Amino acid sequence: AAARVRGRSKSEELGESGRPALYFCGSIRGGREDRTLYERIVSRLRRFGTVLTEHVAAAELGARGEALGTRAAGTRAGAWLGWRGPGLIARQLRSRCQEPALLPRCSIQRPSLRRPGLGLRGSQQACEWEEAAGGDRLIHERDLAWLQQADVVVAEVTQPSLGVGYELGRAVAFNKRILCLFRPQSGRVLSAMIRGAADGSRFQVWDYEEGEVEALLDRYFEADPPGQMAASPDPPT
Repeated sequence: AAARVRGRSKSEELGESGRPALYFCGSIRGGREDRTLYERIVSRLRRFGTVLTEHVAAAELGARGEALGTRAAGTRAGAWLGWRGPGLIARQLRSRCQEPALLPRCSIQRPSLRRPGLGLRGSQQACEWEEAAGGDRLIHERDLAWLQQADVVVAEVTQPSLGVGYELGRAVAFNKRILCLFRPQSGRVLSAMIRGAADGSRFQVWDYEEGEVEALLDRYFEADPPGQMAASPDPPT
């Protein structure tokens, strides 16, 4: 993806002007046992940039995925589903709805589906697009677009998750900076495909205890502030 659109930086395009874009990975359909910990992580990450995937920590988001609770999630979880302002992600998803296969089901092409007095904005707009225009397929494309734009990827990998593993693989392919957090006290053993990928620099895996997560994130970002990180080059083709 292009790093700049109409002269605006990728962070400005996706989040608050001038702030680094952070992509947080956590289990959704793999299990929500660590949701409150995700909430703490997202809250801390906001100190260092715009968290593109805040909805991963939303209480309204259940193990069945975004369709279960995004409409009720409101301004926090819903607003970050790709519809906050006229950003790059919104334009990309709108273009997807022009495809013939999606056109008959897309609510933005069918005004009769709009609620009286409400525009297709915020969580309602995001939810209607996802429910009507492809669900999993659109979530996948939205999240990959966010991942391409991210300056740093932070993943809590204690709860096994196919989705998180996939996101990390794509993040490596996109040459992103990655921090994986794992709690050995959980009794689980981290996959060798994650721990073995650590290079001590661009891909880091840190073991930690739950009570120290905020201090750990502070240490990581203060040692190498995202604003000073060079933009990741496009992956080789």
